[in-house]
Amino acid sequence: MNILICDDDRQYVDLLNKYVTSFFRNHNIPDYNIYKYFSGEDVVKDMKYIDIAFLDVEMDGINGIEVGRRLRQKNPDIVIFIITSYMGYLDEAMDQRVFRYINKPIEKPAIMRGMQKALALSYKKAMGRIVITVDNREIVVNQNSIICVVATGHSKYIYTDDGNIYENSESMAYWKDKLDDNMFVQTNKSYIVNISYVNSISDGRIELNGIKEKAVLSRGSRKELKTKLLMYHASQE
Repeated sequence: MNILICDDDRQYVDLLNKYVTSFFRNHNIPDYNIYKYFSGEDVVKDMKYIDIAFLDVEMDGINGIEVGRRLRQKNPDIVIFIITSYMGYLDEAMDQRVFRYINKPIEKPAIMRGMQKALALSYKKAMGRIVITVDNREIVVNQNSIICVVATGHSKYIYTDDGNIYENSESMAYWKDKLDDNMFVQTNKSYIVNISYVNSISDGRIELNGIKEKAVLSRGSRKELKTKLLMYHASQE
C-alpha cells in the first residue's frame, strides 16, 4: 500500500504522516510506504504508483487538483483526499473524483475514519467483473465471487461462491496478473486465494469458506497473506 502526502506546510505533512502511521500500527499492518512531498512539482517529477493520496489544494505552482489528476493517470483507482481550509475548489475537486475533503486544522479522528473508508473503497473497486473462458465460451463473473484458482495438471479450476467450478487453460501467471492484487494472493504454485474467503490458517493449510478443499500456504507467501488479511480486516471495521 503506497500513501502519498503533499503539502507545502511541513507541519501538516508531519502531522498527516504521524496519523497515517498510527492507523497502520493500530491495525498491526507492517507493509506500507508513506511518501512525503512539499510541492506539486516534486510529486510530478517522481510520479510513483500511489494507492491513497493526501493533497494540499492551495500550493504554489502545481496545485493539489492538478497533482491528483496526474496521479490518477498512473493509477485510475487512486483514492484522493484534498486537504484545505478553503472550500472554493469543491466543484473542481468533484470533477477529479476526489474521495473526501479534510478541513484544516487536521484532526486525528477524521484521518482515522477516512483511512478506514479509503481501504473499504479500494476493496469495493477490486470487486469488478472478470471474464473466464470455458470451452470457447466467455463467462463474466465478479471478482469478489471467486473463492480461489487451483492448478491441477494443465488445467486451472476457478471456484466461485455460487458452487460453480470453471475449468480454464490459462496459466497461473495469467490469473495472478488478471486478478486484483489487493484481494488475491498466490499462496503456492498451485493456489491463488481470495483473502475475503479465508476462514483459518493452520499447519501450512488455508481453510476457505465455500469449499471443502484446503489451499496450500508456502513459507514464502505467509507474510504477504498476513499483511493483506490485516489490511482487509481493517477496511471492514
